[in-house]
Amino acid sequence: MTSWGSGGAPHAIVLPGLSADARSLAPQIRMLRTQCASVHVVDLPGMALPPSLAVSDAKFAQLADFIGDVADELGIDRALIVGHSLGGGVALHFALSQPARVAGLVLLAPAALGRSLHWIYKLYCVPLVGRALLQPRQTMSRTFVRRFLVGSVRRDDEKFVDLMIRHGEKARARAMSARAIVWANQPNLFRKILLMFLPGGEQMAFSVSKRLSELRDVPTLVLWGTEDHVICAGDAVRCRALHPRAKVRLVRGIGHMLPLEAPEWTNRHIAEFMRSLSAASLGKVA
Repeated sequence: MTSWGSGGAPHAIVLPGLSADARSLAPQIRMLRTQCASVHVVDLPGMALPPSLAVSDAKFAQLADFIGDVADELGIDRALIVGHSLGGGVALHFALSQPARVAGLVLLAPAALGRSLHWIYKLYCVPLVGRALLQPRQTMSRTFVRRFLVGSVRRDDEKFVDLMIRHGEKARARAMSARAIVWANQPNLFRKILLMFLPGGEQMAFSVSKRLSELRDVPTLVLWGTEDHVICAGDAVRCRALHPRAKVRLVRGIGHMLPLEAPEWTNRHIAEFMRSLSAASLGKVA
């Protein structure tokens, strides 16, 4: 975990995605530091430093409890929670388990809202095949970044693609933690066999879409790129239907790395959202 600021309210807790660290949300962290007295980036075990997560500790509910434990340790009663991808899914689970501690929820292309993930996720859950695919690798390929992570707006930006490749360099502990999260949150055996022959369903074991109405009193902002090939942007429409009070915004030509692909757009919407929150909600001292 990394913290900036005075240690007092208002607080923001930032949760990066799978196999990612604070670099993947650097523009948002810089902006939040100008808006909040304290900003905390919580890296899951293994993502920034070893040891890696064990499968027995990697269910979404357990990861949400981990965030709560960190908040307890820091003396944070209430905070703005910002999560990208996996971090967004963990943020959703945390908000459902401890809504009184969430001043506002900012979800950037989050997991846990819908049914489908990238098709290769099905193979991650197959014994031996998944183990082979989730082996630690030194770097991501340029083709993978362009085809799956980045939208058309930045796909031909060589410097940006190089940046994504550098961010994708994986230590063993990070890869092992990613594998643990995938395996701990897969559907049961019957559903897994059924889903191998049907589209979608990969998020059924950890989706909270049916519980979104419970967050009606939690101010929520959802941001998504229309060309996200990791988590379908159609989940944003699902969110709008099941959580009518959520503010849902889509940006064209942007992929899964929304926080870095469209930092100005993302920051502008987060800043507007924060201005809509009351000082009392954020824990500001008058």
